[in-house]
Amino acid sequence: MRRLLGGAALLLGLGGGAMAAPVAGDCGTIILPTGIGIAPGADITGFNPLLSNSLYNAEAAGAMFQPLIWVNGWTLGIDWSRSLASAIATPDEGLSFDVTMRPWMWSDGAPVTSADVAFTWKLIQQFGPAYAGYGAGGMPGIVRELRVTGPRSFTVLLRRRVNPQWFILNGLGQLTPLPAHAWAAYDSDEIYQRQSDVGFFQVVDGPLRPAALNIGQDMVFTPNPVWPGGGLHFSRLIFKFVQSAGQTLQQFEAGELDMINAPMALWRVIQSLPGARMARLAPGIGFDEMALNLRNPEVAFFRDVRVRQAMADAIDQEEMISLIDHGLGEAHRGPVPPQPPVFLTPAMRDGRYPVGYDPARARALLREAGFTPGPDGILEKNGQRLSFTELTGADNAAGEQMTVMIQAYLRRVGIEMKARRIEFNQMLALLNDPGADWQAAALGESGTAYPTGEDLFKTGSYGNAGGYSDPEMDRLIDASTSEPGLEALYAYETYASAQQPVIFLPTGAVALLVKERIAGAAGFADPLGNYDYAALSCPGPARPRP
Repeated sequence: MRRLLGGAALLLGLGGGAMAAPVAGDCGTIILPTGIGIAPGADITGFNPLLSNSLYNAEAAGAMFQPLIWVNGWTLGIDWSRSLASAIATPDEGLSFDVTMRPWMWSDGAPVTSADVAFTWKLIQQFGPAYAGYGAGGMPGIVRELRVTGPRSFTVLLRRRVNPQWFILNGLGQLTPLPAHAWAAYDSDEIYQRQSDVGFFQVVDGPLRPAALNIGQDMVFTPNPVWPGGGLHFSRLIFKFVQSAGQTLQQFEAGELDMINAPMALWRVIQSLPGARMARLAPGIGFDEMALNLRNPEVAFFRDVRVRQAMADAIDQEEMISLIDHGLGEAHRGPVPPQPPVFLTPAMRDGRYPVGYDPARARALLREAGFTPGPDGILEKNGQRLSFTELTGADNAAGEQMTVMIQAYLRRVGIEMKARRIEFNQMLALLNDPGADWQAAALGESGTAYPTGEDLFKTGSYGNAGGYSDPEMDRLIDASTSEPGLEALYAYETYASAQQPVIFLPTGAVALLVKERIAGAAGFADPLGNYDYAALSCPGPARPRP
């Protein structure tokens, strides 16, 4: 899911959804910004899990629908205690997968069944390229048939034999059950059109039900009273759409937010705020990047791998981590996060990548590519300056610092980078338009559990906004998804690091500022962006919000 680097209200009265009288230890209302523990905030604009093309929409969908497979972000293994699947077998070693589901319940009392999974599969097929996970895990093209074998069992048959670990984590994991009995009367176009309609999403099986989407302001949830996953300690949870780190801090100090991502640009200020404590989290499973529009002829020089390598070699990631993230982040020079190092190559575990901070090598690569200095020091070739404009998130102090530092690093080797500030949803619209004339964009990508690149870097894939295409990359990605074991994955990530289909950038570790009344914040978000709403509690006398 893409995220930022670094009005009218839709209301619905809920049966049984009125706020309960608080009891001792009840939090009442908890108010958070979107992107907590992961990224700067932005608006929620829809909450259908099949159409969630941003981290913030995925936040909403994840609160409402229980996943078939819950992947633990700390170990990148399956947490069976939180998964709807209770067992998965592949009797023919990667050609078919038999899934058994645990008993679970929709919020209207109906059972969650394999028919709901089949309904999800039908929608994925009907949405086609509009499906947000299109291409990831080979979906949907790799599936030959989904066969319901019982009320809580089904089999997925594939068109080819695959790496079982890859398909279970990246493919089967996309089959989040959706309520067939509540949605069957609607066709796929109606379901698409109603992705931000609170009234449409009242039958859920996750911990939260939507109560209101206030456009441009916030989204309100109440607990699902029959959620089988355990008790929650609040009567309402609100995600506010606050996009400025300074604004989130002001609202936190004023008591309007209970938890925020600690603004690194204000690190000294936040160390001694009264009534607050700090909780540090591990970096997310994903990477920050400079996306490059290889379709745009105005920046055709991006198509030369030597230019991309030079850009990567010019950037001092360790200095950025020290100055922007106060030493809490980690360098990223390829598509696989270094922590946890489950899928990292042995060489990369030792810090050896095809690219790294080396300005002299960057200059040599650019000379080799035929660029020579112009009158102002910016390199030129055939009358074209090595100059481009990057879209950056508005009101993102850490992102602005990153932009300024990258501009300086690139200029030192003869590359000019300009910056244009833009709202995230505007940026997303441009990235989703293959004909748009953007040149580069500061983004972050939320990683997949098994870090292959079929959704991001394969020719024509859904997340490949810049139009990167390379036959060898396609071959290596295919091998990593079909061959068991890690050797093919290692070959892919080594090649991707050398290719730099996007310019991989450092990712900051996340620290949370938490009001003293809230307990459990350190266990609320894991590196994959999973939220454990049951972890939040308020020990002691209740002090609920109105």
